[in-house]
Amino acid sequence: MRSLLLFPLLVASVGSLASADTTITGFSLTRTVNPVPSSVSCSLPDGDFVTFDGTFIRRWNADGTLEDQLGFLSNSVFASFVRLTPAGDAVIIGDSGGLTPTPAGDLHHVALDGSGVTFLGSIPYNYDGEFNSSGDLLVSAAPLGSSAGTDIFRVTIAPYSATLIGHVDNASGPVAIARNGDLFYGMQQDFTLANGPQDIVRWSAGLIASGTFLNSSNAVVYATFPEPTSALEFDRERLYASENRYLGNHRIRRVRPNGQVSPVVVTADDWITGMRFASAGSSATFDAYQPGDGVRLIYTTSDFFMLDDQVTVAPVRPTLTVSGLGTTGVGPVQFNLTGGVPNGSALLTYCPQTLLFPVEQSYPLPQFTLLTPFLLQATTRFQFLIPTDAAGAASLTLWTPGGLTGLNGWQFHVGRSNGVQIGSSNAVTF
Repeated sequence: MRSLLLFPLLVASVGSLASADTTITGFSLTRTVNPVPSSVSCSLPDGDFVTFDGTFIRRWNADGTLEDQLGFLSNSVFASFVRLTPAGDAVIIGDSGGLTPTPAGDLHHVALDGSGVTFLGSIPYNYDGEFNSSGDLLVSAAPLGSSAGTDIFRVTIAPYSATLIGHVDNASGPVAIARNGDLFYGMQQDFTLANGPQDIVRWSAGLIASGTFLNSSNAVVYATFPEPTSALEFDRERLYASENRYLGNHRIRRVRPNGQVSPVVVTADDWITGMRFASAGSSATFDAYQPGDGVRLIYTTSDFFMLDDQVTVAPVRPTLTVSGLGTTGVGPVQFNLTGGVPNGSALLTYCPQTLLFPVEQSYPLPQFTLLTPFLLQATTRFQFLIPTDAAGAASLTLWTPGGLTGLNGWQFHVGRSNGVQIGSSNAVTF
């Protein structure tokens, strides 16, 4: 989706082409050139993604190679958003108009099989859209310009209709919809360099279903950020927001409600122009110290001059290795952990190899989702914690008189210094 909330009043200087974005421990950043600069995008369930640059709609493989050109528009426009339809066979693209005529802004249906692009209707200066559980597309737009505030429309795709269901002051902001149907919206309070507090508000699914006209008075403030919220996206369960600062770094946060601190997951040097989540196939969640083949965050960033990159944020799982004579007979067995929680703890667990599954199972524990081939009921935990150093490394040596070979599988759980576990390593056997 588009998250270019406000084009910077001062274009960034050229600077270095290699930006130094950072993330928190337990995650990694992988940076590539954006395959379609100045585009909006959405993820598909198979890991592919679709881009719209204002003219061409293209489908890409997860590795960034072009799979298909799905269509194009006859006139170049300013791309707003791309959303996968609930049926999964098409995307809806939004645009906020072209250079002429004004006001303008349309919605189009684009089939994923490449069979064509169909005009749906016009919603001038649309900014963002998101499907709810009923199959309707909720769209934020400023048909009369930002000075007249932002309207929220409920759009039915087939047959097409657009119904005004809400209005808030100031320019258009991003929308996101939770699984239960609640609508989240990023209020835009100030267009100056000295931005004031920016609220993320929520309207409940029940309120929307009741037909009540949505406005600021019946919205619940969910969180408040110091800078403008340019994009809102859910991973499988939780809300994330990007915020852009005119002067200084730009950030992506995990949004927590009711005045709780919303932790910064990414700090970027340049403007964050788009954000989406993608799945690499496994049930791993977007949390620190999870396997990297589950949910990933992908964002685009630009200096609006020479740099336009795509950055993938993926969890990094701690690594367990074993060595020593005891792995094949009598002698020591050394269990080495790398990539754990810095200055944290590790807990060694084991399970009989006869009870290991051929693929990892997913167990929701209080603080994290455990991915393991172990049968949980047959897993034994050591009765003591091993401290990890500043790099998250730990080592434990056991002596065996023989007989361990072929007996168990082994895995570390990793956690904070107080023993609260928040992740796990790979499992090994010998």
